[in-house]
Amino acid sequence: MTMTYDELPICHPDTGFISVAGDEACAFLQSIITANVETLPIGACRPSALLTPQGRVLIDMMVYRPALDRFLIRSDMARRDDLFIRLRRYRLRRPIDLAIEPDIRLVLLLGNQEAETMVIPMIMSCSDPRSPQLGSHCLVEACHLPAQMGAIDRWHANRIAAGVPEGSVDLTPERALMLEAGLDRLGAVDFEKGCYVGQEVTARTHYRGLVKRRLVPLTIAGDPPAIDSDIMWQGTVIGKSKTAAALTVPITGAHGQADAKSICLALLKLSDLHDILDAPADDDSPTTNDPTTNGIIINGHAARLALADWMQPLPRQAKSKG
Repeated sequence: MTMTYDELPICHPDTGFISVAGDEACAFLQSIITANVETLPIGACRPSALLTPQGRVLIDMMVYRPALDRFLIRSDMARRDDLFIRLRRYRLRRPIDLAIEPDIRLVLLLGNQEAETMVIPMIMSCSDPRSPQLGSHCLVEACHLPAQMGAIDRWHANRIAAGVPEGSVDLTPERALMLEAGLDRLGAVDFEKGCYVGQEVTARTHYRGLVKRRLVPLTIAGDPPAIDSDIMWQGTVIGKSKTAAALTVPITGAHGQADAKSICLALLKLSDLHDILDAPADDDSPTTNDPTTNGIIINGHAARLALADWMQPLPRQAKSKG
């Protein structure tokens, strides 16, 4: 069967894998990372993170469970060795095996393609639980990669549009907060599972409604902005861009013009986001009926909020007590 370009499998170019195996592998991970791995079914995956004791994100990850007593942890390649060292430090005398897996690759399937159609040996396959737009994950040995593969840009565009952060650009190490990135809404943290590193601060932020910012997608009329490009609104810088990607098919506005060529994530104050959403539309704008356009500029190009469904309605910033 011949596949179209959009149906080709995609090999993620920036992944590092670590294996955690043994009778106490589940209990070990359960005690240090944010996700509930005890409830993770065999053959499934779940996002998670390792936090500082102050509740800041050190390293975000995806946890895969190919067997009852074995887990595979995926991070970006640049953070893999650091994550491995930290896991060894937390292991103490637990009878578990930790190993870097340099030959495992992540193959992504988008659209209607299913893992069963792949005619290559796989370690495991599963749907991405964060968003249907992110398709399926297939873990394969490097020697079994498909002969033809598509570009990663399309997957990143889908990821950003779904409001899903990934890696140290979106989640600045030792600064990012899980709830500001929406990771609680994406299944990366379980508030009922008990203690893990950084649990106290994360739970307090959740239950007291102390979130002040939110990571959101923005569509842009120009090319993908460089990381840390200024995001302007009403002549003031309100934030910096994070990961960005070109849109495979530009979004066409009401007047037929392609008014969105790229998309990016940005961490913005909730107060600014509500001001943008509440601002009156410009009567001279071709997108008068869209209140999310109001004067956002990135690199000289018009931009607009493109909130994913799960983000809405945005919470109001909690007021500080006296």
